[in-house]
Amino acid sequence: MNALNVLIQRLSTSLTVRAQLGLIVLLALVGFVAVMDMSARNAALRQQLTTVRTELAGREAALDQRDWNSVLSEADTEVAAVEARFWRGATTGLASAQILGAVETAARLARLNSPRVQVLRSDALSDRAILFEVELTARSNDGGFATFLEAITEAEGELRPAELVWEGRNRPVTIRLVAPAIIDGADS
Repeated sequence: MNALNVLIQRLSTSLTVRAQLGLIVLLALVGFVAVMDMSARNAALRQQLTTVRTELAGREAALDQRDWNSVLSEADTEVAAVEARFWRGATTGLASAQILGAVETAARLARLNSPRVQVLRSDALSDRAILFEVELTARSNDGGFATFLEAITEAEGELRPAELVWEGRNRPVTIRLVAPAIIDGADS
């Protein structure tokens, strides 16, 4: 005899007919609830599968309809437009000198007092692209910094203000600028 037969025989001898009927009804209810729960889970999974298939079909249709050559062409045009504003030099030193010269020229045009310009650092963005961080410290009593900020927009390449430090009326103002550059030749 196996364990199930032993259990059934013990229950039939120890339980009354009414208790056996109650046990059968209870087991039937538990089985019904389990079947209903599995049915609800299956329905939810079927719904999720239908949703995923619909999304996948939509994405595949979008991929098929998109003209990828025009997307690539637009991206190339955008990259060229951005890189057109980068400083260019045969070496890192020449690009740095161009940037320093442009900042000094803008400071002279704005009539800033005692301008001091220096390159703080240069970070390589790729094998040819470098991002320079330049700092200008100067004084101005007649609003020359607004003129300076206008003047740097007229420079050959991109000079973007990144930070302004001003501690008081009679103190020097420090402006940090970032300037992207492309190195065209081999750096020596």
